Amino acid sequence: MDRIATGAEPRTAADLVADARAIAQAIPEARPGAEVVLVCHDRYLFAAAMLACIARELVVALPPNAQPEMVRELRQHPDVVTVLHDQPGMLGLDVRTLVGAAPDPDAFAAFAPLPPDRPIVVVYTSGTTGAPTRCAKTAGQLVGEARVLRDMFRISAGMSLLATVPPHHVYGLLFGVLLPLVSGASFTRETVLHAEPLAALAKRDSSRILVSVPAHLRAMRLVRPGTFPPLERIFSSGAPLPRDTAEALEASLGWHVTEAIGSSETGGIAYRNGPDAPWQLFDGVSVDVDPDGRMLVDSPFLDPSGARPFVSGDRIERLEGRSFRLLGRADGVIKVGGTRVSIAELEHRLLAVEGIEDAAALAVEVGGSRGVEVWAVLVGKGHDTASVRRALVPYLDLVVLPRRVRFVDRLPRDPNGKVSRSALRALFDT
Repeated sequence: MDRIATGAEPRTAADLVADARAIAQAIPEARPGAEVVLVCHDRYLFAAAMLACIARELVVALPPNAQPEMVRELRQHPDVVTVLHDQPGMLGLDVRTLVGAAPDPDAFAAFAPLPPDRPIVVVYTSGTTGAPTRCAKTAGQLVGEARVLRDMFRISAGMSLLATVPPHHVYGLLFGVLLPLVSGASFTRETVLHAEPLAALAKRDSSRILVSVPAHLRAMRLVRPGTFPPLERIFSSGAPLPRDTAEALEASLGWHVTEAIGSSETGGIAYRNGPDAPWQLFDGVSVDVDPDGRMLVDSPFLDPSGARPFVSGDRIERLEGRSFRLLGRADGVIKVGGTRVSIAELEHRLLAVEGIEDAAALAVEVGGSRGVEVWAVLVGKGHDTASVRRALVPYLDLVVLPRRVRFVDRLPRDPNGKVSRSALRALFDT
């Protein structure tokens, strides 16, 4: 049978089903609809664990990051049964110890088609209240979107896909796991970030599709021509691809990057081929603009029980046909290096650091692959920038940590208690 996952230990579809059944048998008893936190860096093990949860009628919970304290926080939720992972020392079930049984050729019958309205995944994202926001996704939403991507970009059996994005992020889940599963393409198990080892994996697996983000693609600009095998499609998402990166990749490697935009709440919205090109809507998606310039999204990938249209935090300009231009964010959730960052969540975590009495964070445009950095102004004693960053590491991705920190006697608040963002920014100019 054809390989479905490539790597040091390739796997077939029959292997995937056998391993999913073994993991399913190891999950503790739980009511249908209960959640299982899933943090597997091996993309094949992630796929097997996800199928195991589906077979048990459980919902996969994807954390906003894989930091130990964040996983521990989600594990303590009363709806969560356990954690499935492939990391040494992490609580829960290490799925590496559960897989490897001989595949049963008749096992496919155990996985019946899913009802479209059945919830199968909950994405926990950085919200605007300081705590992770829960976003439920049904089989119809996720599998339906993967099929749209397959058809629009002509992904088919025999293609091999390589991703630098971990599968517990919704972009990595859709493009790195579900898209190959619904198309019959294979995927590389490993997730690497740096150019040389990534090129080695691409050559080993004869990869034809690369799924990445701007911060990772920027590192590819300086590799020598011929380092990578010929690629038919390069996807980027998470943040707009900087013009200099797009131009350098085209000049040095001949790559034409397809950018995708979307969110956990909306699913995929649109794509474009080049930094000057307008965004083109995915099939089935429509947008409008409210009086404040915010994008209003209607889509088959929206929560069926939620309000329509969805009010996005992005501002857009409508163009002719099914296209638009993106004008930037309108809310307190931003993208840094392709990672979604809630200013409110960061401030919440800063205030939880012992010795910090008051805190405010702001996003600052810096250009380059990051595009935006997060800076913080703090009131407190006994800390410096390094100690504050160390205190946040267990909870937040490294890219989210404040790049610059200022300590002051009090924050610049107005009579209503609101922080003046312009005054915060001015503190870094002194």
